[in-house]
Amino acid sequence: MQENKKYLITGKILYILLIIPIIFLLSNNYPYLLIVSVTLAIVIGLIFFLNKNEIINDAKYPLILIIIIYLYFILSYFSTDQTIANFFSYKFLRYDGNFFFCYILFFVFAIPFIDYFKESNLYFKIIFIIFSIFAIFGIIEYFLGFTKIMIHTDPGTNVGNMFTALNFAHNATGSVYAVVSLFALIFFLNEPNKKLKFTYSIVLIICLAGLFITKSRGSYVGFAIGALFLFWMNFRSIKKFLITVAIFIVPVSILIFITKTYNRFLELFQVTGTVSVRFNLWAKAWYLFCKSPIFGVGYGRFNDIESFNYNRIKGYPGIFSLYTDQNYFFNSSHAHNSYLQFLAETGIVGLGLLILFWILCYRIIYRAYNFSNNIYCKRIHLSALTGIIALFALSFTENYMSSTTIMVCISIVTSLSIGLSWQEKNRYMVKLD
Repeated sequence: MQENKKYLITGKILYILLIIPIIFLLSNNYPYLLIVSVTLAIVIGLIFFLNKNEIINDAKYPLILIIIIYLYFILSYFSTDQTIANFFSYKFLRYDGNFFFCYILFFVFAIPFIDYFKESNLYFKIIFIIFSIFAIFGIIEYFLGFTKIMIHTDPGTNVGNMFTALNFAHNATGSVYAVVSLFALIFFLNEPNKKLKFTYSIVLIICLAGLFITKSRGSYVGFAIGALFLFWMNFRSIKKFLITVAIFIVPVSILIFITKTYNRFLELFQVTGTVSVRFNLWAKAWYLFCKSPIFGVGYGRFNDIESFNYNRIKGYPGIFSLYTDQNYFFNSSHAHNSYLQFLAETGIVGLGLLILFWILCYRIIYRAYNFSNNIYCKRIHLSALTGIIALFALSFTENYMSSTTIMVCISIVTSLSIGLSWQEKNRYMVKLD
């Protein structure tokens, strides 16, 4: 009995350690917290991989594709005369090269040493608690006009007070709140227990309020597109879909009015200062892509090119050109669009490989969603599918496909869903035997 008890305690600790990164999604002002937690998960995964030397079948092809993408991006990096020292530097991995950090968790959760049902259950419990707590503190500060901890004001804009949590930027916070709000909406819609349904409704309201006061317009759009997708997937009836959308608009409108964020929603239809800045960055990215459409000008090089000076890009313009100057800038600047960012730096090949990876994950999970007869498992699969759709929508306004905050959130739930699919099929085959 004591040995079993120790085993259960050890198992619970292990499960918590693997998903600790989600606790620090709202605190990138203290990046080492997330770095240490992800590194810990990697070490645990590596230990079990060396012990088991096994990867779940459903994850093999996505992992092969990720390895190919890693190798291609590394080759793209070094082909532009960038240094080995820079590649392993903290600044590079924090900014230009954070793609390598963001996708590493796909490997960790592909090793069959956990019960994916238990781990996903723990994942959603913790993420709902953490995001609700942060949002509650943010809401209190927001309405009190307190701008010290969770709420900040950007003096360069007329946006006013914004909920950033302990993140550097309101967009990072808004993007992950958009995704977590979608998760809460899925759990609310598919919960048969009335008490739990009420609990999820409270979580949904709190997280939506948190999302709205981030005042991140791109996150609003990402949530809206994700919500339309999940409504359709959940009901698959035009009539029910339209009725649900109409009903949902009412409480959302009330919440927008209460949080006094309606002006920010109206700005979605206006070309304001930040939008015009994005247009300039998009133009720069498109210019670089046109100079080297197949392979791009080099991974990690977007920030290094300060102007549209053609002489600094060497090769065969319009076919294959690289930026090889020995100047390096590591900062949070980017194309504010994942598609243009990857087209500029890695060309059609790089973006094509990345989109293919997400399509492959989507197909695996979509099949699992249709195969599963378990209500809870279907929730996890739908959460992963909706997260991928939201990511694709969000990536039109920011480089979220390389953003640590949202990518850690989505990479874990996607991996758990794929693992859960494998686990369900194994149990089904056992029953047949």
